[in-house]
Amino acid sequence: MTQGKASFHLLDGGLQSTSILSTARPVRPPTESLDLYQLQPCVGELTTAFKATEGRLSKLLEDRSRVGRDLHDSVLQSLYAIGLNIEAARRSRNDQTMERKEADDRMIHQINQLIHEIRGMIRELESGSVQEFDLSSELSTLCSTYEQAGRLCIKLDIQRSAVEVLTHEEEREILNIVREALSNCARHADATRVVISIRMRGARVRVSIQDDGIGFSPSDGHPRGYGLANMEARAKRLGGVLRVQSKTGAGTHVIAEFSLEPQLTSI
Repeated sequence: MTQGKASFHLLDGGLQSTSILSTARPVRPPTESLDLYQLQPCVGELTTAFKATEGRLSKLLEDRSRVGRDLHDSVLQSLYAIGLNIEAARRSRNDQTMERKEADDRMIHQINQLIHEIRGMIRELESGSVQEFDLSSELSTLCSTYEQAGRLCIKLDIQRSAVEVLTHEEEREILNIVREALSNCARHADATRVVISIRMRGARVRVSIQDDGIGFSPSDGHPRGYGLANMEARAKRLGGVLRVQSKTGAGTHVIAEFSLEPQLTSI
């Protein structure tokens, strides 16, 4: 304990007088730990945060189970039905040519491959594990599928250093953007050649899909399709932007670009 004196100025009949009061205070070490009562608010906040996290995890597990059931009950069953219909149509045809048989075989092979991939997704959802993902291999498989299905010739131009810096989430979003763009090429563009590139541009990654199809005029008033909106949403989730450049008769160029570093924007 240390002794000290404190001065107080009092008013006595309008005249100022001074009174001395002796005080005593305990000496505390300079690095004193927090008392329990001081931690009480923190404990309450942590408990609330843990309960909220537990609720979110429970909800995520329920969502995983629901997605797995939907994939099995809806998507897989539909694919099985499509495969059976193709087989039935092939058996009932009288004018079966070699080219048509090969086309049917390709379709059935692709359906079986898709069934295999979806069953793998269901197993991952049920087990909670995440399968190793390699963007370059996935893109090669995707391109091979489209080349076998039609007359599309696809060139991949992937910069290794650009892929190595990507997270798995970024890789999956890029794969889905490319898949959507290739689907548009095959269904609408009447293209014969597509070039897909993933390259670094400073601190940014640029994904480019360019075809030699019929193209379109951005000012012709056609409504925006779901595919384009989907690609834009995926690019936005990566913190980037999507641009589509096209001209009637001159093909289409889809560019998704996002930064690997956080960008500061004014509010």
